[in-house]
Amino acid sequence: MIDTLKAELRKLLTVRSTYITSGLALAITIFVSFYIEGYRGLSGSPASIGGAGALEEIIVNVASTVAVFTAIVAVLFMAHEYRHNLIMYTLTASNSRTKVLLAKIATITVYAVLFTVLSTAVAIGSYYIGLALRDVSLPAQAIDFWYISGRVAFYCIANALLGLLLASLLRSIVGSIAILFIASSTIEPLLSLVLKENAIYLPFSALQQVITPGLKIAEAGTLSAGRAVLVSLAYLTAGWLITWWLFRRRDAN
Repeated sequence: MIDTLKAELRKLLTVRSTYITSGLALAITIFVSFYIEGYRGLSGSPASIGGAGALEEIIVNVASTVAVFTAIVAVLFMAHEYRHNLIMYTLTASNSRTKVLLAKIATITVYAVLFTVLSTAVAIGSYYIGLALRDVSLPAQAIDFWYISGRVAFYCIANALLGLLLASLLRSIVGSIAILFIASSTIEPLLSLVLKENAIYLPFSALQQVITPGLKIAEAGTLSAGRAVLVSLAYLTAGWLITWWLFRRRDAN
């Protein structure tokens, strides 16, 4: 299993797409945190006006950006092997397809956590530099660090695992990325017209509510952060059980 983990980590770190995608995410993070929120204060959010919830706003903004790009990295990580017909070598080198899938999940999870921590640190640093250039000082920040860190970490990991799941099922870069964006921006909004208040239990809607600022207790038409995590875990568990079964049974081509 250790050799399989090392092999998967090497695959992730030796392809250009990982660095290009991660670099783009960092560039957007710096632009938003430094210029939009810090230096110019254009968004009208607590971060742009230097309010008491400024740092929480920055961290949530980072999560929203990082989650999208970690999901794309996860899609490319898995789908490239099918695209270039390398998956047969991966499966032949291991005595268990389950070990291969677990190694891929572990690799993407570690990447999502480390990249989220890096992006958050870069965003906060960029934000403070922007504020300093604007000559603005933040008031005391009331932030529950462990609470928001847990929500952000779960949100980014869940998105990365969702991308990996779709790539494992579809074996297509275009199809997986298309579903990631279309499902959240088009399909679920249309379903919400039918489901109405129950639309909060749809996969992407529930996952988005994990990082909704200040949502510790459920309000009308929303899920609390804890319940959103449970709903998202239920979807991920069911999806990965199906993916695991198909990964073991389907032909590698």
